[in-house]
Amino acid sequence: MNLLVVLFILGFASIGFSLTYVTSINLRLEERVCFGVVIGSVMISIVGFAVASLVGATGLMVIITVAFCVAIVSPLVFLNRKTIKIELNSFLHRATYSWKDKDSPKPLLGILLISAVMAIRILQNAFGKTLDGGISAGHLSVYGDWSAHLSYVASFAYADNFSLNLPTAAGESFAYHFGVDWFSAMFIPLGLSLLGSLEVSTAVLAIAFPAVMFIVCERLCSNRAAAGVSVGVFLTAGGTGALYRFFIEDLPERGFSVLADLPRSYSFDGFDRNWVDNPVTGFLYPQRPTLIGFSSTLIIIFLLWMNRDRHNAKTYIFAGVFAGILPVFHVFAFGAVLLMGGCWAAIYRSRSWLFFLFPSLCLGIPVLLWQLPERDGSEWHTLWMLGKSSWERTPLDFLSFWFLNTGLFIPLALAGTLITIKRFGYRFLPIYVLLIIPNIAIWHFWPGNNAKYVVFFLLLASPLVGEVLSRLFAHSTAAKILAVLLVFSLTSSGALDIWRAFEGSSGPYPANYLSGEDVLVGEWVRDNTDQDAVFASANTNVHPVRALAGRTVVLGSPGRLNDLGVDWYRRDQDLRNLYANPIEADVIIRRYDIDYIVVGPYEKSMFIPESDRNQGIDDSYLNHFGALVYSTGGYWIYETQGKNG
Repeated sequence: MNLLVVLFILGFASIGFSLTYVTSINLRLEERVCFGVVIGSVMISIVGFAVASLVGATGLMVIITVAFCVAIVSPLVFLNRKTIKIELNSFLHRATYSWKDKDSPKPLLGILLISAVMAIRILQNAFGKTLDGGISAGHLSVYGDWSAHLSYVASFAYADNFSLNLPTAAGESFAYHFGVDWFSAMFIPLGLSLLGSLEVSTAVLAIAFPAVMFIVCERLCSNRAAAGVSVGVFLTAGGTGALYRFFIEDLPERGFSVLADLPRSYSFDGFDRNWVDNPVTGFLYPQRPTLIGFSSTLIIIFLLWMNRDRHNAKTYIFAGVFAGILPVFHVFAFGAVLLMGGCWAAIYRSRSWLFFLFPSLCLGIPVLLWQLPERDGSEWHTLWMLGKSSWERTPLDFLSFWFLNTGLFIPLALAGTLITIKRFGYRFLPIYVLLIIPNIAIWHFWPGNNAKYVVFFLLLASPLVGEVLSRLFAHSTAAKILAVLLVFSLTSSGALDIWRAFEGSSGPYPANYLSGEDVLVGEWVRDNTDQDAVFASANTNVHPVRALAGRTVVLGSPGRLNDLGVDWYRRDQDLRNLYANPIEADVIIRRYDIDYIVVGPYEKSMFIPESDRNQGIDDSYLNHFGALVYSTGGYWIYETQGKNG
């Protein structure tokens, strides 16, 4: 990370900090800084995308973007200069308080420190170098989901994909909440590598999230202890799998040395029974939109909560515009915010809520409609988690499934709703809709996406659980023991999974991700082909053409394309036909406007019969694929020479 990157981070954080004064909500200086990181990343991304559409993803784009945003917020800084000075002096004074004091910033600073240590260590493990100059993946987050996100980031940084074409399926629209990937791409003109851009952007947002959550929970809960517990039980949620798999199986068999090489995940078992993964290792890091989605949801709900009696139009407008932008960054966050905001508007029945609802709907719905796939992936049924995981439909199995996936979190949330019913509990009743939704239908092409509703329930219900546990800790010895046991049951699985990612050497990771030869191919494609070139290549989990060069391919990973509603099967059959029957190549080349065809280890493994893999590339490819323009080791790349026209 270089000085330009540091200045960029400080720049957008300062821009977001300044924008908090638009909300008309009283905040402490440290709270404005934490919120500012998230708000600033959203603003810099939106403005940057507009600028990049005109000048490309260049250093000039970053300069213009930052300068424009600074010009917008400068009047805010000037008008609030006295307030800023007062808040700064207050922070310096409160920093001398004991951490037990309710106004001390030390607990928040402590959370930031712990979060920074965890995030930096986990991201240090994300990518590594192999002996042949290739890339290794440090955990499943990278090996799985980040394969797609690398393609998305690279398509912006190296292919100026501002017309929003899906890089993993030629001819399809990029109907995805791509905002955080564009945010990552903005770091590349500043000197970061493609891999580094994902690591640094993830670190900044991941460090800020626990602090943002603590700030919001502190305003909702009756005390800071409840807020701290709320953050802890959410971040380490993961069900009760560890109670058996770790404490009864793995620990007795291998002793405490097992902590240096944990053999498996305890929150996730490959969609056998564990569907709801740990929020950190299963959502925050791998599914990158949550980096902005989680924090933004909490900030908007915080603004609405703080404005519930004031009905300040400026606060509602700011929250509404922020919410309306969310589908670009995380569509599930947009849904969660509308659910809460819409229900609260119905409760209060004040016309002032239109200042929130109108901009959020006017901005968000068009983006949401654009993101809808052409084919319908919903399927009505009963008891999704039960039916799709065990194929049994008995009440006992249903209850045991939810106990495995969430432990006693749901009963504790219900208890929290009752004991906080006057303070905020009844206003949080809408969150239970997030549990009903995944149990009545499969709303997406892949059933696993239903777990995203559940993780938002866990996020928004955490203050309720934290309130219950903090009250138990404040009562008798028996209540304290019960609280400890409850916390242990709620957090052990998730904590072990986070430790596994933090420790970084538990099998099978680090795993080979891209070979040295793959890296050379990706660099050649990036530097020597047109940005809008279309490639035919293997539809494996990761491929250098799309992951390192950002070029559009006929077909990426089928599972991820199915998740987006793309009809991948025909593309898969066309690719198989292309490689197996080169004589028919011209028809397929024209169908997808293919400019280059790759024949390498992945293509041989997927499309070429095993008996023919060790044979040299014969003239049939030269005759039907076009001109050989690049070859190294096991790779051949053919240019179709206008045959796609």
